[in-house]
Amino acid sequence: MTEQRASEAIIVCGVPASGKTTFAQDLARQLHWTILDLDTVTNPLFEHMGGEFLVDVPAAQPAARASVNDIRYTCLFDTTRENLALGNSVVVVAPFTSERTFPAAWARLVERLAIPGSRVHLAWMDTPTGEVVRRMQLRGAARDLDKIKEPERFLSPDVTQPPGVAHIRIDGLLAPHEQIDHFLADFAAREALR
Repeated sequence: MTEQRASEAIIVCGVPASGKTTFAQDLARQLHWTILDLDTVTNPLFEHMGGEFLVDVPAAQPAARASVNDIRYTCLFDTTRENLALGNSVVVVAPFTSERTFPAAWARLVERLAIPGSRVHLAWMDTPTGEVVRRMQLRGAARDLDKIKEPERFLSPDVTQPPGVAHIRIDGLLAPHEQIDHFLADFAAREALR
């Protein structure tokens, strides 16, 4: 038996079509970590129930009554916590709009994962709004049609601003291998300071 390192979580966030899923998959493959994607974990059931694709709207406090989107995130958090408790390090992908915007919402995320905050890391995919719209047009997914019609509403300043908590920025315009190289160098430097 080899000695196991304490499990860690890299939370990959950003607006839809920013490139976060591709980055997260490449990162999980490179690190040999488990990947958990909000869409993969929840969309099949959500679509089966007749749900529409939602846009995260940042909120400092949890809603008094859980929305469908809140339930989707609960599924993701619970699955992540189970993996971490088993010693699996994870790369978790979702917009995480509230969690990256408000320190109190980030603190609630860390608490739900039940590992020390020093082992939960935020990676923010920073992609210009014009490029996000172009990618949505190229992929032609039904879930993007309303967003393409009103990009200024979907990509409002409160949704596209840099995170309000400590994070590693990923340039959404870099090639995937460059994104990974830059992230891993920054991640290693931060780990060395811990």
